[in-house]
Amino acid sequence: MTRYESVAVSPETASMERAVQWAVDVLEDGGVLAHPTDTVYGIGGAALPEVDLQVARLKGRSLDAAPLIRIAADMETLEAAFPELLWPVEARRLALGFWPGSLTLVLEDGTGRGTAVRVEGHPVIRTVLKAWGAPIGSTSLNLAGESAAVTSRQSRECLDRMPDVEAPVLFLDAETLPGPPPSTLVSFLGKVPEVLREGAVPADAIQRCLKGAGS
Repeated sequence: MTRYESVAVSPETASMERAVQWAVDVLEDGGVLAHPTDTVYGIGGAALPEVDLQVARLKGRSLDAAPLIRIAADMETLEAAFPELLWPVEARRLALGFWPGSLTLVLEDGTGRGTAVRVEGHPVIRTVLKAWGAPIGSTSLNLAGESAAVTSRQSRECLDRMPDVEAPVLFLDAETLPGPPPSTLVSFLGKVPEVLREGAVPADAIQRCLKGAGS
């Protein structure tokens, strides 16, 4: 059972400023956030290998099978943090059309595996990311093989079943989220863009945007 603390978050609450500073402090300490996204709850921390390993241990899964997505408050932050990423014209077109939002792009990074990136749209985690000033690594809040948490209760039940880790863990409780489907995943590792997973952004909207018809 993992030890964690929690704070209720909403852009309208008076405690939001305190919650954001608390979240930033946890990130600075190498800790982990259970946080809202546009669709489901996520879990992650500073975009560092040692923090990625803590998240993988909490979920009970291998990073080799599914590396964490790097999420940020804006595209400029991603470009500054990961200068090795290649941004084809089509990738920039999708980013402009659907970010911030539920679209994840897999970009070439020189390793052959690529790096998955997204500009997150949920106002709570966006506020945290702006205050943090850098991307975080994130994945869905669930144990390996199970469905992602959508409600506060599901999130707490999931955290209660995760193993304990040395890093501090903070749950940003935004109550009930919209839920599945998760973000749409588009890869730019091949010769042409490929929709690896159709999610919150329909595949036909992706194709229209790529053809210049808009979103």
